[in-house]
Amino acid sequence: MLSEHILTGELTPNADLHDDLGITGDDFSAFMRKYENEFNVDMQNYRWYFHHAENGALGISGLFINSPSFRVPHIPVTPRLLLQAVTEGSWPVQYPDHDLSGKRYDITIDRVLALALVLLMLTWLVQA
Repeated sequence: MLSEHILTGELTPNADLHDDLGITGDDFSAFMRKYENEFNVDMQNYRWYFHHAENGALGISGLFINSPSFRVPHIPVTPRLLLQAVTEGSWPVQYPDHDLSGKRYDITIDRVLALALVLLMLTWLVQA
């Protein structure tokens, strides 16, 4: 994933994987899982929502309720930060105080709407 950016010269020590290199959503999560396993970095303190948005964050409910990544300041993940984590053996970012308590109403709304759509289609099929 990063190799294509290395070849084009886009990868610098301070390049933001999300904003500068376009690694987002599930790709970002998969990259970080692979990074954690490959370099044996303790990621217990890692908070994804400071670094990238989630896939599906723009569902119907996303028009009304922001996902966690839109409620906290963005903190770039850079090659320099990744190297620091490998050197220290754990994720070094000290996150600012934040409160994301409560239900994820965005996900609940999307699930209810999806269920309503399925029930509507089943009702239509039974009546047809």
